[in-house]
Amino acid sequence: METNDNLQPKADGKITSQEEAANRPDAHEKAIVEESEKAKNEEHIEVEPESAEKTVPGNNKVDAPVDDSSTHEDAIVEEKKKVETTNDPIVEVDEEDEDEDEEEDVSTDENSKSPEAKDYSNLTIAQLSDELRELIQEYPINSFKKQAIEIEKAFKLKDEELKAADLKRFTADQETLPEADRSTFEYNNKDSKAFTDLHSLYRKKKGEHQRAIRKEQESNLEKRRAIIEGIKNLIDEEENIGTTFKKFNQYQDEWKNTGSIPHDAYNIIWEDYRLHVQNFYDYISLSKELRDKDFERNLEFRHKIIARAKELAEEQDIHKALRELQELHRMWKEDSGPVAKEMRDPIWDEFKAASDVIHEKRQEYYAERDKQAEKNQVIKENIIAEIERIVESEPKSHKDWQERLKEVNALRELFMQTGPAPKKVNNQVWNNFRTATREFNKAKNDYYKSLKEEQQKNLDKKMKLIAIAEQHQDSENFQESLDIMKRIQADWKKIGHVPRKDSDRIWKRFQKACNAFFDQKNAQKKAENKEELANFEEKVKVYDKLKELLPQDDQDAMQSQVKAIMDEWATIGRVPHSKRHIHDKFDKLVKSKLTAAGLSAVDAEMIKYENKLSSLKEGEERDFKNERFYLRKRRDEIQDEMRQLENNLQFFNAKDDKNPLLIQQRKNIDALQKELDVIKEKQKQLNILQRQIEKDNAPETETENDEQEEN
Repeated sequence: METNDNLQPKADGKITSQEEAANRPDAHEKAIVEESEKAKNEEHIEVEPESAEKTVPGNNKVDAPVDDSSTHEDAIVEEKKKVETTNDPIVEVDEEDEDEDEEEDVSTDENSKSPEAKDYSNLTIAQLSDELRELIQEYPINSFKKQAIEIEKAFKLKDEELKAADLKRFTADQETLPEADRSTFEYNNKDSKAFTDLHSLYRKKKGEHQRAIRKEQESNLEKRRAIIEGIKNLIDEEENIGTTFKKFNQYQDEWKNTGSIPHDAYNIIWEDYRLHVQNFYDYISLSKELRDKDFERNLEFRHKIIARAKELAEEQDIHKALRELQELHRMWKEDSGPVAKEMRDPIWDEFKAASDVIHEKRQEYYAERDKQAEKNQVIKENIIAEIERIVESEPKSHKDWQERLKEVNALRELFMQTGPAPKKVNNQVWNNFRTATREFNKAKNDYYKSLKEEQQKNLDKKMKLIAIAEQHQDSENFQESLDIMKRIQADWKKIGHVPRKDSDRIWKRFQKACNAFFDQKNAQKKAENKEELANFEEKVKVYDKLKELLPQDDQDAMQSQVKAIMDEWATIGRVPHSKRHIHDKFDKLVKSKLTAAGLSAVDAEMIKYENKLSSLKEGEERDFKNERFYLRKRRDEIQDEMRQLENNLQFFNAKDDKNPLLIQQRKNIDALQKELDVIKEKQKQLNILQRQIEKDNAPETETENDEQEEN
């Protein structure tokens, strides 16, 4: 083939005229910028940096063009030897790099938008569905894999908790049913089903996207095979070298513009491509001037790659730096041609040194990350231990549980904010955390379930008290109902909490019944106070009448007058509590008048007591009980005092009748005996009155019992 020395190769390998080459922008510099930017969004690109310029020897031998120099021929021979003895090293991609980068797709361009990371652990299933739906609608399907995984994890955890709670409730309900009526548990949560359907849609879209990528990669593979076949066939064409070289450069442009191919075919197709490119260079045997120009442009392009690699050493995001470095190695291998022999090792060593700086930073980054992961493990294990301690502490009250809940929520937040533990234990630490929080939630739910049951029992108790209060709120027997109302109010305070939704309602109902009773009692009390004051004035008049009664010769007549005044006194009702002193004054006056009428002290006391019995019969039951209590108490006091006096007599000489102390002791005993006889007689009369009252009320009671039995 004939070589046209008036043509110069373009930066990308195409041949143009010298004037066009002088005015044309550097295509390789533009390629560096474009490919470097593209690397920001591409991941998992397997690349193989060159340790030196290499060619793959072919089996086709061609004669060198007439105008090629021996130096150029030596370069071609050296290329062949180098390729035969050198293996092309690959820029290794750490597994952890792949783990960090696998969230993105190689097809993502710089204009694609990605969602921000979020904490989905505290969202409900419905909210998780909303989040996933928004991601599907607003973002490329390949841009939120990490978020989708986190949402699915949060869903599984929340769904398990709901399912466990439903199963627990179902089991408890089934235990109350006969064996024949029990059924099988079926978990049916509409929010969970909606999420599952939405997640299936996400997987379907993701699968379609991946199949489309694979289909596109297969298509690109066929295109690259066709390009290789085209370069291979150039050797057999008999055309002007300029025309042949233009075709070669067109194939190179097509190669660079063809997208990614399947990972498993990358190395094979690349080696095949490089083999036939080098065979083409061997075949056409470029002239020394043309080859030197091409070497010069390739060297300049590689210097720019090296400059960019050195800039990456300052990049703070080590993963971004590694991705772009991979792209630079790809550009070094695919987009740049060979350089002069003497520059091959130095230029590669310089590029390798710049790459090593980034790899050293990567090692430092992972070493520091491993140290931090170990610290994170300690922090997370301490958090788990603290949650377990809280569970073991078994809080006893609602207040304690709320405080523990705040503590656990704070610990949960700290756990989520803490970075990952070492990879080998990270899943186990997460499972331990989930177990600890589940145990806490189970203990909390068990407590509140028992608390709910207790509160329901308290509600039942208070409802019974309300029924009693409402039953007595309109009672006219205030004294009896007053004791009942005071008792149920005291019982109300002793009963614990009820469900919050019922608390205000039942309190207002109970308060209303109590207030109605006491308002009615107070109203009647006011009316009674007026009546009692009038009674007091009447009793003062009766007292004055008795006081004016003078001793008479006819003692029987005087006794009758005193009894008549006593009867008049008995017809008058109650007096205010503060005025009850009038009773004592009247009793003393009655006793003195009856004594003046010729009655003994005992007889006078019993006549006076008959008057009191009449008032007790018409009075309240409380007064009746108080009188019985007083008589019993006074009887016991007299008997104790008499025993003491009789014991004291043992210290005296019984024959010494003139001893004044002995005489006084005997008088005291006689006086106490008389009072004791009066007390016993009063008790006897009180018992007779009580039996009479019971007898009078017996028919009414039987009638009431009959009515209750009929109801």
